[in-house]
Amino acid sequence: MKPLSPLPEPANYLGRYVSIRDSKHHGTRGLLVANHALLTQRYQDHAQAVALGALESLQPNVQARQISEALRACYGGATQPLKELKRDIKAEQPERRLKYCPMCGTTLPKTFDHYLPAEKFPEFSVHPLNLVPCCSICNSIKNDDWLCAAGRRQYLHAYSDHLPDEPFIQVMLHKNPALKGVGATFALRRPAGMADALWQLIDSHFRKLNLIERYNERGNDEVSEILSDCRSYVAAGGQDARAFLSLQAADRAAVYGRNHWIAVLMEAVAAHADFDDWIAAN
Repeated sequence: MKPLSPLPEPANYLGRYVSIRDSKHHGTRGLLVANHALLTQRYQDHAQAVALGALESLQPNVQARQISEALRACYGGATQPLKELKRDIKAEQPERRLKYCPMCGTTLPKTFDHYLPAEKFPEFSVHPLNLVPCCSICNSIKNDDWLCAAGRRQYLHAYSDHLPDEPFIQVMLHKNPALKGVGATFALRRPAGMADALWQLIDSHFRKLNLIERYNERGNDEVSEILSDCRSYVAAGGQDARAFLSLQAADRAAVYGRNHWIAVLMEAVAAHADFDDWIAAN
């Protein structure tokens, strides 16, 4: 899973908020202008927490929650500055990165999640690092449930969490007589030496979003498509389907990360001893 690219010039994040704020009607705008010093301080607090890798250290602010309705109205109305912010967040991402939701890697990211829940942190309703393009499934599951009872984050932050280049998703391939094809079963495996805190975060993210179950639901069909593509490659004159698939796996990993489930699946299929027999099967 590769992180999303943040918008450049972090110092302008507050300027984005001001543009959205100033597009609101007089009553909302006046209240927010009167509380500008609060927002300035809270954006600084957010920047410091991100720099320290400690988003969970941010606590809800009483004064911000007192003007929650006005702050959340910044996101609730489809103003031109808000549309431009969402557009720019998507445009900043490398090509193909948003083909899949960055939280699950399975579906299109058609919504935005407030990583810090807007109900508790209304001051960050339009903060560029608090708007994560994601699918509706991940958005609804995560909701406001971002911390566990012990105060630890339960989900990876798509902008600031940079995972080491170590495999932690594994897949087992097996013949599936019922479907007359090849099946796939996924699992998480902790890499040797990975820090406890990082592993707890990864494990929680996958468990809370039911990612292994979601991969397993799609795995058999994905294997069938992979093998079908390899057969088409051979039918078109390709000489080495195994090498072709290995290159496809490397390409996926380069775009979406080494632990993207389809990259892992492609690599496993290409390396399997029965690959040639699967390609020859009709």
